[in-house]
Amino acid sequence: MVIYWIRMAETRAGSVTSRLLRALIGPMIAVALIFGAGGTLLIKRIVEQVNDRPLEASVTAIADTLAVYQGEITLDLPPAAFGLLEDAERDNVYYNITKSGELITGYADLPLAPTTTIDDVTFRYITYRDQRIRVAETARLLPRIDEPVVIQVGETIEGRRALIRQLLIALGALEISLVSLTAILVPAAVRWGLRPLRRIEAAAQTREAVFTPLPIHQAPHEVRSLIVAFNTLLQRLETATDGIRRFTADASHQFRTPVAVMRTNIATLERSIPDTDDARERFADLDASAARLQRLLEQLLSLARAENASAANLQSVDLEALIRQIAMDHAPRALNAGQDIHFSGPPSPLMVTGNPFLIAEIAGNLLDNAVRYAGTGATVTVGVEQDGHFGVLTIADDGPGVPEEFRRRIGQRFMRVGGDRDAFGSGLGLSIADRLAQSMNGQLTITHGQKGLRVSLRLPLADG
Repeated sequence: MVIYWIRMAETRAGSVTSRLLRALIGPMIAVALIFGAGGTLLIKRIVEQVNDRPLEASVTAIADTLAVYQGEITLDLPPAAFGLLEDAERDNVYYNITKSGELITGYADLPLAPTTTIDDVTFRYITYRDQRIRVAETARLLPRIDEPVVIQVGETIEGRRALIRQLLIALGALEISLVSLTAILVPAAVRWGLRPLRRIEAAAQTREAVFTPLPIHQAPHEVRSLIVAFNTLLQRLETATDGIRRFTADASHQFRTPVAVMRTNIATLERSIPDTDDARERFADLDASAARLQRLLEQLLSLARAENASAANLQSVDLEALIRQIAMDHAPRALNAGQDIHFSGPPSPLMVTGNPFLIAEIAGNLLDNAVRYAGTGATVTVGVEQDGHFGVLTIADDGPGVPEEFRRRIGQRFMRVGGDRDAFGSGLGLSIADRLAQSMNGQLTITHGQKGLRVSLRLPLADG
């Protein structure tokens, strides 16, 4: 049973409190049962010894009064001989005095012992008158009497049983109290023992940098090796993250320059080669492919930055002013596409908690999608408002929207809606926006209406 409890405590990955309870209570119950069995035997033995002393004293007191007068055995039964045997349970007392099996006085039907030791008191249990009694007996040799005189005194054992019951109840109550108190105190003891870990948890939550090592000096000795391993992992992760950041920065420069040179050379060749329909078509395809490649590289780099973005650089940002500027930057492109951009915002600054560069990246991606896919004559609406404890950016258009069969997969990486109008896209814009929103504790939601698409970004308001 104990082995079962210990194995359960080792295999189950529950809380520390439950593991300690299983590891302690199971063995403690087993030990309590063992102590209970041993305590029962010890209690019975002690009660028997304590109650045998008055019985021995009674037999000895009667034996000491035996005498021989004119050849006859005489005795004087002292009242104290039986007074010693009085108890709260009022046990019955029986006695007899015999010589050679002949009754001198007492109860004639009280069974005699097979053998009796001279001058020594012996004890035995017998059944007499349908009761269990304890009998003390001894034998004395008297002058001029050739046979020993046997004295027996017995009493019922209800008093002994009552005392044993009381002691066993007290022992059981003590063991149950011990187990119960242990079960009650273990959770409190665990909470007290885990206080250093709570301090480490608080330090981890309040640290400014993501890769700041956890303090080792505050940790108990038992978990220091775990914290050292965790700090080592953080250091490796920081090294890997720095490598990705350096790669992103380098790749951003290395990719953009060749693509820009390629587009410039395409424009130069377009002017130098004879103007024919086939040449114009080929140069248009080359320029569109280069532009798409440039856009894809920019979005891949943005996605890489989004994957490594953290909440460490969050600050208070005026969402209304930032989005107004981004909408103004995209207005010329919308006008060239035959679209209108409408902006609405609160009369006063709306301060949210976020990263201005990441918010600009999200808004730029959403506006780019809206302008790209809404179609000629569409209206793109950009709105900024407060909703409870959040600032909300909404970008909606009244274009053709997303077909029903593509709506469930909208926002997945490289998921593109079919058709010529989507030929320039890469399917990364909404993925980047969603990942950046999560890095700022924000939420991106997409709503499909009868016409167009509505995308909302919710960011928590800045404190104060």
